[in-house]
Amino acid sequence: MLKRRTSITTGTVAEHCEVTYETVKNWIRQDKLPAYETPGGHHRILITEFNDFLERYGMPAYEDPAAHKPRILVVDEDEILTSTMSDYFTKVVDYECATASDGYEAGVKIVKFEPDLVILDLIMPNMNGFEVCEKIKSSKETDHILVLVITGHPEVGNNDSIVACGADEVLAKPFKMDALNGIVEKLFAKRKTRRRSVR
Repeated sequence: MLKRRTSITTGTVAEHCEVTYETVKNWIRQDKLPAYETPGGHHRILITEFNDFLERYGMPAYEDPAAHKPRILVVDEDEILTSTMSDYFTKVVDYECATASDGYEAGVKIVKFEPDLVILDLIMPNMNGFEVCEKIKSSKETDHILVLVITGHPEVGNNDSIVACGADEVLAKPFKMDALNGIVEKLFAKRKTRRRSVR
């Protein structure tokens, strides 16, 4: 039986309100949104406090926290980097996360894990990021999956060529986790906005 959560992360607040992570931090600093700090120095917001905040500012109530958490698949042959990203997204942002070390493993994980977003390195053994991205975006079964390409080799392809293969965003290595999370939140917020616009 799943334990019912009583608090949520700043990332969850940002996604629900369709604002940036920095905006949420400003609300906390300005005492508009009550929050507490974990021993690790990360902010958490009680769901009851968050719903009071939403009502006060005329925003839709926060849905049941037992609802589906966003799922992220990290694909990179650098095991240290994939482990770092996985730990960050599961422990800090409270998303579900899986990893793969190459394009073929990514294909298997996409079917089994059904991610909402794939964070994809361009240079990998067996099948490169261009091929993986094209396969994701060319299939009706998976074309809804967001793709964020990360690369430490800008000479391999410029942003235009990367986006041309179907990528939704591009981020150059090295990067800070806060910067990566900011792009992830932006992508999820855009998708939520698109879904609302077609209703």
